Amino acid sequence: MALGGGETRPGSADVEAVLIEFDSRVEALKSLCDKTKGLIEELLQDANVRYQSVQARVKNRKKLREKYLDPAKDYTKLDDIHDLAGLRVITYYDDEVDRVAEVIEREFDIDRENTDDKRKIELDRFGYSAINYVCTHLGTRASLREYRRFVNVRLEIQVTSILSHAWSEMNHGSYDLGESCPSEIRRRFFQLKALLELADSQFSDLRDKTTNYERAVAVQVEAKVPDLPLDAVSLKSFADQEPLVGEIDAELAAAVGTRAGGQINDKRAENLARLARLAGLVTVQQLRDSLNKYRKGVIQYLEGFRKIWPAVPNELRKGVSILHLANLLIFSQGEEKVAEVYKEMGEGKVRVDAESISRRVAIATEIMTNYPK
Repeated sequence: MALGGGETRPGSADVEAVLIEFDSRVEALKSLCDKTKGLIEELLQDANVRYQSVQARVKNRKKLREKYLDPAKDYTKLDDIHDLAGLRVITYYDDEVDRVAEVIEREFDIDRENTDDKRKIELDRFGYSAINYVCTHLGTRASLREYRRFVNVRLEIQVTSILSHAWSEMNHGSYDLGESCPSEIRRRFFQLKALLELADSQFSDLRDKTTNYERAVAVQVEAKVPDLPLDAVSLKSFADQEPLVGEIDAELAAAVGTRAGGQINDKRAENLARLARLAGLVTVQQLRDSLNKYRKGVIQYLEGFRKIWPAVPNELRKGVSILHLANLLIFSQGEEKVAEVYKEMGEGKVRVDAESISRRVAIATEIMTNYPK
């Protein structure tokens, strides 16, 4: 007879008794999840392993009842269920799953018999791609006061990529894909699953190609290749490698009584590269030469700019020397050029009064008279 409702299989605990026992453990399970989540995040950061997020949850009563009464299982007591406390580590890329797995296997006592690598599934299955670890905290960690109450308490840690996680969230409990499901619907699900797997692979490939390109550009920047185009990647590499950038950044910061620091993120690198190109600097070498040539002028420009905008930030961000060099070159070409650049940079929505532009043009023009054409 199939089990259902409050029925239990012979020799097993009554489902209501199991639920009562579960209720008595819920708070401890929540503490286990919270503590383990923080630990995993620290471990991954220390190992320099990227991840998108770490999620943690305690199984709810409804799903626990359904799982305990599943006729395909042979549960007889609460401790037969391994995922009362569950965590999921989500990576950006599919091949980062293995890096996370190395950390989990090193830092937890793994129950090999119940651990399952679900990435190795049949092509016609709708399961999500993940490694499901059943494990406990290491004995050495459990001896610490904050972990003492978690000794021998099993938990499940899933490791999956963000696209596989998305598939799991969309698929889990939302669709009945049994034999009665129309073949057309099943076919479309197969197609979607295949597309996600292809996307996972393509994203990893694009990441590798991007990394290889960045490394190649960094070598060319270091070698001072004369015709290396100025773009977001080469500008960022130049700012990281070229001592001149740090030196002028520091001089600018000292001139306005603040500090220089931080890093250039991808968005800032793109904006600085676009602005520099609009100023007429289309190669890395032109940027290097212009910083050397107009070093004092850049500082003079910032000092003049402060008379218009006296507010000083707590920190001048890295690459501020490139920003003010580009502005010096652009504003020295007149108001028509400034308007063209503002339009190109999409800054038409920014309210900049005509008087301010005129004063900045005058400052830049006066500075540039001290330099030969």
